[in-house]
Amino acid sequence: MSVQLSVAARNALLDAIEVELGASPILKIRTGAVPATCATADSGTVLATCSLPADSMAAAGSGAKAKSGTWEDTSADAAGFARHFRIYKSDGVTCVLQGICAQNWAASTAYAVGQQVVNGGLAYVCTTAGTSAASGGPTGTGSGITDGSCVWDYVGVNDMVLDNTNFSAGQAFSVTTFSLTAPGA
Repeated sequence: MSVQLSVAARNALLDAIEVELGASPILKIRTGAVPATCATADSGTVLATCSLPADSMAAAGSGAKAKSGTWEDTSADAAGFARHFRIYKSDGVTCVLQGICAQNWAASTAYAVGQQVVNGGLAYVCTTAGTSAASGGPTGTGSGITDGSCVWDYVGVNDMVLDNTNFSAGQAFSVTTFSLTAPGA
């Protein structure tokens, strides 16, 4: 049996993460693979930098915690494909959270090599450009997953959903979904 935590303990754990972030944390959306740990140096190009609301997360409930307020950047820093995020304390240097980001998969949509989507909670990166199938989308945890004329590789469990992962410098973007779930249920 694995360790189990009460809902109160799970909620306290999640609320402690927001305390560690402090007021007005900074979100950076980046290209490239997620670094091994938050202590590992940044990797990839910064595509967007967002100052998050002072109270960036809702109070934890039932062992989960979701973003609060609007998380957006009205003018992206650079062009490229979003692959991961890091959330820093307000100093913009001390990484507290990191993970995979993707946009929701859509049917009959053109995707470019490097674009990342989420389907069923799992993230995939496009390895062969094409148009997605009329329904379904990529599934499984392998590589070479065919979806219409697109081919995808599994990346991992998705953590953050963006409205778009194909960034142009100066474009606006927003985080549509972000939540944390405490282990030990």
